[in-house]
Amino acid sequence: MRKPRIGLMSRKLEGKEYFAIIEGAREAIIRFGGIPIVLLSVQKEDARVEPEKAKKYSKQEKEDLEQLLALCDGFLLPGGDSWYELDELTIDYARKKDLPLLGICLGMQTLGKVFSKEKQIAKDNTILNNTKINHCQLDNDKVHKVQIKKESKLFEIIGKREIMLNSRHNYHIKEIEEKYISARSPDGLIEGIEDPNNTFCIGVQWHPENLIEKDAFSKKLFKTFFEVVRRKMEQGKRV
Repeated sequence: MRKPRIGLMSRKLEGKEYFAIIEGAREAIIRFGGIPIVLLSVQKEDARVEPEKAKKYSKQEKEDLEQLLALCDGFLLPGGDSWYELDELTIDYARKKDLPLLGICLGMQTLGKVFSKEKQIAKDNTILNNTKINHCQLDNDKVHKVQIKKESKLFEIIGKREIMLNSRHNYHIKEIEEKYISARSPDGLIEGIEDPNNTFCIGVQWHPENLIEKDAFSKKLFKTFFEVVRRKMEQGKRV
């Protein structure tokens, strides 16, 4: 079987007219035997305007994007500052095709927006943190605990109700339907979400890509993601 091709979402750097990738996410894909495919917009305006002001994808542009997404066996949406219609269309595609998707930090927030009732494309509906926990500690690998719902795919992977993890976010997602929520921090913020109707469509607010060498649970999350990717490849004969 060939190596899995993982679509890695690019991120626009604030104040810049170019996109970049998160190196930790790229390294994680390679570490677990995958080949990263950088996902870029097929719409030139996306690189120069704010997400909410971007011209919406046309029918032809959506078809063009699907050609790119069809090359991928799974998707990784990493952290960043803002998301675009590209991110939301990628999530829609992965859910429709039941292709594994892992959202990290901003990637989870984008997934949460898609799960919410907010219909405006690319609208950032996150909320500024204002709790007793400082959720943005860039150099600390053990910031706070996370409590995982036992009836969740995330618990099936992690195997524990409570773990310690890093945290690097100033914003958090709004409340969504309980069926999508898999984990919370002690101050009540949502730290994990998933689509129970998909084989692997999971978002986490922390950064497991930076803990693979130090934390067994982060390693297990990526390991399971790639196990599901390979199983789906075999089932769909994507060889």
